[in-house]
Amino acid sequence: MARKTISKKPTTAAARRRKASRPNLPERILDVAEELFGRVGYGGATTRAIASRARMNVGQLHYYFESKRAIFEAVVARHGTEVTERRRQLLQEAEARYPHGIVPLEVLIDALVRPLLMAEPRAGSQRRTSMQMHARLFTDPDDTASIVRADIYDETNALYVEAIQRALPNIPAKTLYWRYYFMMGAYVWTLLQPGRLESISQGHCDPADMETAIREIVPFVCAGLAAPVG
Repeated sequence: MARKTISKKPTTAAARRRKASRPNLPERILDVAEELFGRVGYGGATTRAIASRARMNVGQLHYYFESKRAIFEAVVARHGTEVTERRRQLLQEAEARYPHGIVPLEVLIDALVRPLLMAEPRAGSQRRTSMQMHARLFTDPDDTASIVRADIYDETNALYVEAIQRALPNIPAKTLYWRYYFMMGAYVWTLLQPGRLESISQGHCDPADMETAIREIVPFVCAGLAAPVG
């Protein structure tokens, strides 16, 4: 008896489109969580609220992430890792261009702030959400937020502090730490409260124009870091 062969139906264009349009559930959870953490902080968000906004139940959410902290770490890491790796790369390139590893201060500050202020959005409308969430990360008083922030950002912060110390050998270390801390406040505020700039300038300044923000913040920060002591 002849063996009957079953031919596989070719995938139709409609089927391919349906497959492509299926939501990536872990990414959907992270997108929703990012927006919620950005608005209410780590302590104010709950797994139930995240699950509800992601249109699933808590059990489904825990299939992908075992806890709220695991969600938070993943949200912070997917943006923070890009920022810190880009900062590390720019620092290495700058040190290779200048003798003895002493990089001009303005080059260092540009390399430090640019990856954060000019981070590539995953999708157009999500840029603001991502920026707000990461600005809040720096201001959230919750201990978990502080620990996650330190895990991602502290290593590259230390590299930049050392590089700035080499560029400003006459500034005492204690003073430099204070000034570095003040600098962080400047760029975090730029992300967290862009509407204030538009209001104060009566519409003359565009808070979404990050290239201009970088041009303005670099000399401002450099002047503060290099200011005479005492």
